[in-house]
Amino acid sequence: MVFFKRLDKGRIYVIRIVLPGDTVIHKIGMTNSPRAVDRMLEILRSWFMAFRFVPYAELKLDMDCDSPAELEKHIHRVLKSKQFVPNHKVDGGTEMFIGVDERRVIQYLRRFNTRNLETELTDKDCSALCQLISP
Repeated sequence: MVFFKRLDKGRIYVIRIVLPGDTVIHKIGMTNSPRAVDRMLEILRSWFMAFRFVPYAELKLDMDCDSPAELEKHIHRVLKSKQFVPNHKVDGGTEMFIGVDERRVIQYLRRFNTRNLETELTDKDCSALCQLISP
């Protein structure tokens, strides 16, 4: 039995989703679940309910981290210009990105020092970071 949930511990994940026409999007999010696979299945179920098909999906990163909500907010702000919004409402639909370099994003998240979250980035800083982790 769990009496409280630790919000300072969790998981960051990156899911690669391939849509019809070979459009590749990446869902970047966080979960407090012990496995990001559970979250991926929730997202795929949502796609099925909205579109009546299940896209091909791969879990590319499932990483334990401190302050997952803050890290998620940070990476979403950095990749804001690459945001992808599906035609229909799907679970996690505001946390999807198109045209990013998967390897660079994963490397960035793995090496990120959460102490850097204390420094507020400007829009110019975010744009520069986005260019570094995009093709």
